[in-house]
Amino acid sequence: MTTSTLPRTAPVVSASTANAIRYTARRTAVTVGTILVSALVLAALWQIAVLLPGQTAFIAKGPLDVVAYFTQDSITGTAADHRALLAGLLGVTLTDAALGFAVGLTLSVAISIAFTMFRTVEFMFMPIAMLLRTVPLLAMAPVIYIVFGNGRVTAALIGTVVVLFPVLVNLTVGLRSVSQQSVDLITVYGGSRVTTLLKVAIPTALPHLFASMRIAVPGAITGAMLYEYLFTTTGLGAAVTSAKAAFDYNQLWAATVLATAVSIVLYTITTIVEAAVLSEWGPDAGKAAGS
Repeated sequence: MTTSTLPRTAPVVSASTANAIRYTARRTAVTVGTILVSALVLAALWQIAVLLPGQTAFIAKGPLDVVAYFTQDSITGTAADHRALLAGLLGVTLTDAALGFAVGLTLSVAISIAFTMFRTVEFMFMPIAMLLRTVPLLAMAPVIYIVFGNGRVTAALIGTVVVLFPVLVNLTVGLRSVSQQSVDLITVYGGSRVTTLLKVAIPTALPHLFASMRIAVPGAITGAMLYEYLFTTTGLGAAVTSAKAAFDYNQLWAATVLATAVSIVLYTITTIVEAAVLSEWGPDAGKAAGS
């Protein structure tokens, strides 16, 4: 029998890989199903609420009105024009949000590691983080604008303020929730604090990191929209202002629903990525000495 006629064997999938795939698929199905059911229930309640007596149909729009805005022509333009307009505005908002999220996440991880490695750093800078958390963002945003002007730096800083605190606190807790047995084992074999951080602390902190990221992703969009609402004429945040001034409440509601829907989608994607990562590391990653 020649080589070309040999039967082909299917690639072997290890048990750990199969379990990881099943875990990810199950977590994804539960997350997506829960969100879909919740969205249908909320949409039904929303539609009922706008039909109650005392509501002004000119201002109060329901989910059917939002769907019509995207799918039907009206006196304000065609459905294609509506979709193109909001898609362009959404691109601006996502760019601003991504910038704030990236800067905030990077700073949070760096500061959390510094807090874990050097307690003195935490004593010095945690009050600043607490200040950023306690001062309302609506009050802080004009100060940032006055200092840095209108542009990407201001957008990044406003998004960073929203993202920084939840990621910083949760990740710091995660990095410090290391099993003492794991630390002792690494120390006995001559490992340094950096080795403990890389081999044990970071894997242990993964669930905390992803939990805070699920909070930070919608928060970054909120921060971007606040920046646009206050200081620019582009993006979904600015669209809310212009639509209100023009009494175009269909666009106002559509922009709000679009921002909410995108936040939910990004939250779901983060959850799926979390499931995939934890399926490899395990929900108790780093807590066992042999991890």
